[in-house]
Amino acid sequence: MSDYRIGASSADAMPGWGNDAAARLEQALTTTRAHPNRAEAWVGLGQAFIAAGQTQSAPRCFARATELDPSNAVHWARLGKVLHSLHQYRPAQDALRQACAIEPGSPQWQLLLGSVSTEQNDVDGALEAYGRARGVEPENLQCAVAEALLLPPVYRDMADLERWRSRYEAGLSRLHAELPRHPSWHTQVLNLEWQNFSLAHQGGDDRVLQERYAELIASLLARAAPDLQAVPYRLPRDDRKIRVGFLSSELRTCTIGDYFSSWILGLPRDRFEVRCYFTGHLPDSLTAKLAAACDRFETLGGTVDSIAQRVRLDPPDILILPDVGMSPQSYLLANLRLAPVQCAAWGHPVTTGSRHVEHYISCADMEPIGAGSHYRENLILLPGLGVRYARPLPPKVRARVQLGLPHGAHVYVCPNRLHKILPDRDAVLLDILARDPQAVLVFFDAVAPGQRQAFVERLQRGMQARGIAPRRQIKFLPILPHAEFRSALSVADIMLDTPNFSGGSSALDALAVGLPIVAQEGRFMRGRQSAAMLRMIGLPELIAVDDFRYVELALRVAGDRAYRASLSERIMAGLPRLFDRGESVDALGEALAGLLMDSRNTSRLSPK
Repeated sequence: MSDYRIGASSADAMPGWGNDAAARLEQALTTTRAHPNRAEAWVGLGQAFIAAGQTQSAPRCFARATELDPSNAVHWARLGKVLHSLHQYRPAQDALRQACAIEPGSPQWQLLLGSVSTEQNDVDGALEAYGRARGVEPENLQCAVAEALLLPPVYRDMADLERWRSRYEAGLSRLHAELPRHPSWHTQVLNLEWQNFSLAHQGGDDRVLQERYAELIASLLARAAPDLQAVPYRLPRDDRKIRVGFLSSELRTCTIGDYFSSWILGLPRDRFEVRCYFTGHLPDSLTAKLAAACDRFETLGGTVDSIAQRVRLDPPDILILPDVGMSPQSYLLANLRLAPVQCAAWGHPVTTGSRHVEHYISCADMEPIGAGSHYRENLILLPGLGVRYARPLPPKVRARVQLGLPHGAHVYVCPNRLHKILPDRDAVLLDILARDPQAVLVFFDAVAPGQRQAFVERLQRGMQARGIAPRRQIKFLPILPHAEFRSALSVADIMLDTPNFSGGSSALDALAVGLPIVAQEGRFMRGRQSAAMLRMIGLPELIAVDDFRYVELALRVAGDRAYRASLSERIMAGLPRLFDRGESVDALGEALAGLLMDSRNTSRLSPK
């Protein structure tokens, strides 16, 4: 779901450019043709492409500028930054290394290099870059946080994971201890670009760490913008509709949009007034649909404080933050007070840790017993999937050969992103390869090639240690559009789920094409989603109680065609219990009404 990259944006474009981006682009093209040997002309053209939304064309312009003026660090940095935004991490890393070599005293370039190196799983390079940045500018908050809280996407082994978790804990303690010695940090916090995203993928209990991180951010915000942490009390009239606001950068076609759009569209308008605050940069047809359905839809850009002030100008009674952790701004906004009642949801399924978010909305069937202890917030549980999720359309039929997969193999697909597959799952994967000579493990490629390399090297070390001869039994498919992704799932024999962070939308796609999933419940909601779906459709026997049973189930499903066909039939028969169900949205409406009633009772006793 995710994205925690520092990207090029229209903010890099020439000042004063707005709706006339096309005309300015034409002007930049004319200037470049007239002065083809001037680096500045190519820079202007690259910036014009970005402003016009044609970012793909910008790298060649900045690359030409580096050819014409190779000693200019800014040209190399611009090239690296735009390549970073386009997920071209290897050339981005090369360009930023060049910028840092020319201008080693720039913390800005070092920070960009550290960010790209992290994506590439080059954590040594990232730490070196962040360390240099902080050495040059010790008062820089971004440098301090990045150096202290760095986590790799892909771990070498479980001991490596534990080392990094311990380092994270120590780094967080160090930041708290250093806070009094850095009075300027609060002046920078509103521009902090840090998501704390990777912590949830370690599979541990993150409540204490999330709370400590939130307290760090909240304490800085309390000095930077104290008015934005005061509750904007307003006593709603009992006869007025309940104003519910949704604040997110992901109100578009993506996992977040596919999940939570049903809340926005489904809350009954005779009781609720629905407002959306979209902070993203990639609006699409779903964005337009939500905008048309809302009582108010605003696209908010700029700084965190300007966004916060706009929401507070006429605050909703209840504000829902569905995906805290999916963008740097979301963590900052979650530590401000934008509405009398604030709720989070499982777009990034871990507690926000913020004292300014009172409630966390989750799924009853996916949470374990005692789940309330995992959240700082009050836990609100909805039935079913927690949302009304539309059943995906049947995919186009594809042959395995079209995807580069062998026809007669047993295809075990693990569609989770590589950073969600922890080293403690390697033994299960290797057991399958050792016991099934026809097994082919299929993964989907990482966006950054360095992550794929680290993951493959880890599996190869395990195969060597187990004496498993390589026979091209590990395959990678590219990241595919949604419809093509479901086509790829439809040619597999089985989906392998991961208990530290299970499939969500990927599991729904697998079940929609009748693909059996072997699951194993994790300790936390984020590792129990696929298992809950299997129970909903009546296949609890595919939920393994331990690793041994997991492997046995996987081998049977993949190797027994008749058994697999019977499972597929049962899956398809059970899909109406999974998709297009309205109970969750109805329950949400009742829960929100109850929260507002409590808020009214509280605010009647509070000073205006």
